[in-house]
Amino acid sequence: MALDSDLTLQARRLALSAELTRRAARAAGERLPPDTDLVAVARALEPIAAPVERAHRLRFAPPYPGVTAGVQEAGGGRRLVLACTVLDADGAAEATVFTTLIAGRPPLVTAAPADAAIPAGWAALPAG
Repeated sequence: MALDSDLTLQARRLALSAELTRRAARAAGERLPPDTDLVAVARALEPIAAPVERAHRLRFAPPYPGVTAGVQEAGGGRRLVLACTVLDADGAAEATVFTTLIAGRPPLVTAAPADAAIPAGWAALPAG
């Protein structure tokens, strides 16, 4: 029985990852331009949360796309990683969603198990 519930939860996380990635690509573009303002792109993703929350009967905390350590230089490029917790209809943590925006690449959203920690010190996007 536990295996069935683990598989169901994994399937829900995969479906959530796929839907958020698809919606992020529609909102931000299939591939982010190399010179893109990653914080502005992250803000443009905020409206995709409401329909996903309704469709899957869940809530993002903090609100999607979540908190971040800010734009980082990585491998000669820039990236912005954001994270939030997915809460089910009863308020229990179901997943941790990580949204990765890398200049020159498509947006990527992954839904990790709920025990995947959001790093300490991450904060909301800077006001803009």
